[in-house]
Amino acid sequence: WDLSKAKPDSKLVREFENEGRKLGEMTSVRINKGGNRISILARPLAPSQANSQAQSSLPDTNFYVYDTDADTFLVHDCGPSHFPVSHAWDLTDERLIACEVRRLYESRMSATDVQVKVNKAEVCFFFATPNQGVQLQHRLPLDGDGCVVLGLHVPHIFLAEPKESHSSAMQVKAPVMRDFVGMECMDADTRKALLEFSYNMTIGNMDEAYKSVKQIKSKDLWENMAHMCVKTARLDVAEVCLSKMGNATGARAVLQAKEREPEKDAHIAMVAIQLGLLEDAERLYVRCGRYDLLNKMYQASGQWEKAVEVAQKKDRIHLKVTHHLWARHLEAAGNVQAAIDCYEKADAHRTEVPRLLQEKRQTDTLKEYITNSNDKELFKWMAQFCESHQRLDAAISYYEKAEDFLAMVRVRCYQAQNEASEELRKAALDAAEHLVETSGNLAAAFFLASQYEALERPRDAIRLFSKAARYNHAVRIARAQGYDKELQALALQAPKRTMLETAAYLEGRGEANLLDSAVTLFHKAGDSSRALQLCFNNRLFDSLRAIADDLGTDTDPALLGKVGDFFMSNQQFDKAVHLFITCKQPTKAMDLCEKHKVKMTESMAERLTELLPEKEADVDGVRVNTLRRIAELCVGQQDYHLATKKYTQAGMKDKAMDALLKSGDTEKIIYFASVLRSKDIWIRAANYLQTHNWHSDPELMKKIIEFYTKAKGYKQLGMFYDACSQLEIDEFRDYDKALGALKESQKYLVKAQHDTTMLEKRIEMVQIFVDAKARVKDDPSEFERLCQQLLNAPRLEAAVQMGDVFAVLIEFYYSMHNFEKCYQLIEQMRQKRIVLGPYLDHAMVDHIY
Repeated sequence: WDLSKAKPDSKLVREFENEGRKLGEMTSVRINKGGNRISILARPLAPSQANSQAQSSLPDTNFYVYDTDADTFLVHDCGPSHFPVSHAWDLTDERLIACEVRRLYESRMSATDVQVKVNKAEVCFFFATPNQGVQLQHRLPLDGDGCVVLGLHVPHIFLAEPKESHSSAMQVKAPVMRDFVGMECMDADTRKALLEFSYNMTIGNMDEAYKSVKQIKSKDLWENMAHMCVKTARLDVAEVCLSKMGNATGARAVLQAKEREPEKDAHIAMVAIQLGLLEDAERLYVRCGRYDLLNKMYQASGQWEKAVEVAQKKDRIHLKVTHHLWARHLEAAGNVQAAIDCYEKADAHRTEVPRLLQEKRQTDTLKEYITNSNDKELFKWMAQFCESHQRLDAAISYYEKAEDFLAMVRVRCYQAQNEASEELRKAALDAAEHLVETSGNLAAAFFLASQYEALERPRDAIRLFSKAARYNHAVRIARAQGYDKELQALALQAPKRTMLETAAYLEGRGEANLLDSAVTLFHKAGDSSRALQLCFNNRLFDSLRAIADDLGTDTDPALLGKVGDFFMSNQQFDKAVHLFITCKQPTKAMDLCEKHKVKMTESMAERLTELLPEKEADVDGVRVNTLRRIAELCVGQQDYHLATKKYTQAGMKDKAMDALLKSGDTEKIIYFASVLRSKDIWIRAANYLQTHNWHSDPELMKKIIEFYTKAKGYKQLGMFYDACSQLEIDEFRDYDKALGALKESQKYLVKAQHDTTMLEKRIEMVQIFVDAKARVKDDPSEFERLCQQLLNAPRLEAAVQMGDVFAVLIEFYYSMHNFEKCYQLIEQMRQKRIVLGPYLDHAMVDHIY
């Protein structure tokens, strides 16, 4: 409006709309200092009635600013359910505006009945410019529900609030804005500079913000700027602020944080700590995941419970350290019991608690604590404490609880040195030795052995040095005392240097019974040349054999030749063979075995086999030839099993079977034949098994049949069944089984295309006899006819024993009491020179006569 004229004239006419769309119904309007910006609160149009301009019952969540210069609306959305209710422009700066925002909850009782509930309120400070729009500067929470914004005059915001709860009386309060805390009495220039700084910080223009305040000397201002830098993460400006504040310690801490930590948030957190903004520092450390630094911050600020909580959940590696530092803090504060608990959690109680209680001169408490703890380290500490005060029995008791056997032995030896009577000294040493024997502690044994050596008890010293595995000391004492017999056993367990020294000592003694020990020690110590020379000079065959077993291909060929010549010259052929095998010379070894009939043992044969090339690489036939020679040598020595094995490895299955058959080992013959799966082997195995008592061993009979069947030896199988039938007739007089065997024999002989004419006649006669025996009860006349037919048949004995035919007839007539007929038949048997015993019962014959 232009008021210069008599009648006011409107200079600006503008609808509350944007791009032709109604923005709502204005409920509140405020104008800034310059009159170029208007802030508007409105009630929005209902969505379904936008064209009819109907209004909603709820306020708009948007906050509007109309810029008259640009003729445009600037809009800021306060967020869902956040509604601006009052606003005021600053009286000194045309850009700054404060707006009261309340969070409202809407509950609908019906489609038209809406109930609104207020949850919380806050004052939001904005900078409004046409270029940057509406920018939120910061928020100020309000305590009471009845607070209302009255006005804004930097550095104060003026609020009205009820004096008391549920009271209509109001009071005015003027809290200081965040950026001006501590600078309420500043001059106009400073206020203007700070407002410019705040504006540039809000829009993110840090360079302009710094320029606006660089001439200000106030430390409070720089501190306030540093606070802003923490919020905006501007580390470079924060460092300048700290330097302007004169906070050299803080600046150095920030510089060190930059050097040590890679995370930018950790650097800003250090700035926050120097400014006392611990909550901001906590937030930053959590955001960058540096819980170790957060733990340290809590420790430095005395927040030990939080430090422990962080260590337990996020910083486990520093959990014990945190407990330990807390314990030191509690100890300094005089809280002994709490310090002990923390030391225990830090696993430092074994050293720290005794120190703490001893410094506090709480000896009884310390003793009780150690007793109740049942901890070996604490028992040991207490034992050392008692020992230092010459309470030796108590020290031994605590050492025993700590299972420190070395310390117990040491104390016992100390007692033995200081006891007045010989009896008490002996008792102390006996107790020490008992401890060594029962505990098996090597260190305790060594200590007691040293004491015995000092007391000139060499035997006991040697025994305990050996028990402690310190054989070099045992050897030293044995040599000094001339215990030559014990030297080898001790030196063999000592280091090589001690072995060589002992071997040289025994060699120097020149006694024949010690030379073998010297050779063994030289050899074990790695000086094989000297050991061999000693064997050569003294003709020590057994020792030389032991050394030769350990020689290999890497041994000097000249030395090997010398050893071999020595064995040969002394008729030690078996030892020479072993030497050649050890040196991987199988051909020489075999030549020597064959020439001098050296006994081939299984171990020698296996070692020779290992030296031969594999089948795939045996181009010249060396493997097969050597295995054959080994097998032949074993056959000559009647070691058929080993010969079989070597023939098999050489692929000579027939010769392997020959050797095995000579051994007579039926079980291995069966196994060998089953494994080799050869037709000839199966037939030979079956033939061999027939030479045994197969008729009394069903399993053997099964194997014979199995092998003949696998080999398709039908002729042999047929002959075997023929033999089975004859066995049934001769031994058991079982013609039914004999008939079955003959039929099986016929079946396989037919497969073998063998003449079965005679066999068929035999089967016919046996069948007649079997049929006759079956008709004894049902058809006696037919029975008699068939038997008489058999007796009159030519060549009956080839199939059926005539005595069996007479016997069944005599038994038949005997059962019919026709003794005369029986007598006639018996006389016929006698005329045909048939012995009665195998066929007729003796009592029956006597009764007939």
